[in-house]
Amino acid sequence: MKRFLALSMCIAMLFGLAACGSGGASSVNIKLGHALSEGTPACEGIAAWADTVKDRTEGRVNIEVFPNSQLGTETEMLEQVKLGSLGAGAIMVGSMQNLDMKMAIEDLPYMWADIEHARAAYDGEFGDYLANIMSEQGMTQVAYVEWGYRHITNNKKPIVVPEDMKGMSIRVAQTALRVDAFEQIGAVPTVLAFSELYGALRQGVVEAQENPLPTIAAANLNEVQEYLSLTGHFYNTVMMVMDTKVWDKISAEDQAIILEEAGKMEKTVREENSATEADTIQHLKDAGMKVNDDVDTAAFRKAMLPVYDKWGKDVFGTEMMDVYRAASGW
Repeated sequence: MKRFLALSMCIAMLFGLAACGSGGASSVNIKLGHALSEGTPACEGIAAWADTVKDRTEGRVNIEVFPNSQLGTETEMLEQVKLGSLGAGAIMVGSMQNLDMKMAIEDLPYMWADIEHARAAYDGEFGDYLANIMSEQGMTQVAYVEWGYRHITNNKKPIVVPEDMKGMSIRVAQTALRVDAFEQIGAVPTVLAFSELYGALRQGVVEAQENPLPTIAAANLNEVQEYLSLTGHFYNTVMMVMDTKVWDKISAEDQAIILEEAGKMEKTVREENSATEADTIQHLKDAGMKVNDDVDTAAFRKAMLPVYDKWGKDVFGTEMMDVYRAASGW
């Protein structure tokens, strides 16, 4: 009998050690993909957040980050999270329209009166509204990571008024509202994955593109674009989501750590974006770009406003538009 008990204890100990070695029931290994360029505040912030979460949870939550579209386009990564083959993703809010067209609301041009209103909106009811939409898709919102204002670059001329875009081919992400907004000012939007952008610009497939300043610099677009015009036409945020089935495997204590560190990261990225904006513009100037800050943004907003009526009525609905307008600052 003693022999049997001793053997049983040894077997139990071996199984316990094996469980610990493979992560055990209390540990979760998560792959997180995103399309952000390395070297940008958002990309670096997500990487630092993952490291801190691993440290604070003592390895119970191990998040492996794959930046720069290594796991596919934003649309593909979002679909992977939806299907459960990818544990988490940091996806531009507008790109989430592939699951629910209401998420396209972030691509309304000149949505916010200023950056303070934009940030407050995502911290408040507007951000909660978007998170609830994705919750219905089986995803838990963990953070909003600021990507920033998007600006236009091209190889022809400075962009000052909407008429300057007439007939110009411009690369846009796979978002229908963004296509509509540029068509309003006579541009010719072409949908391309970001991974294809540099080559398309170099080969002249498209004449222009639009992205936040950190992305323009990190992707060395100054090598294939001569003019940068500070249009600030869209403000983008990346929603970091986790497959809810994966999220539910994490203890309440570790969930709290994840969210606490995510909140700190959101603030840090915003501070970095604000602090480095002037330096990034100067870097691009030093790299040979001609930077134009004399943009008639009021004229751009007026020219693009028709998309509000169309999309507000056909897609977003009164409730969502009311939540947005209450936070817009206009």
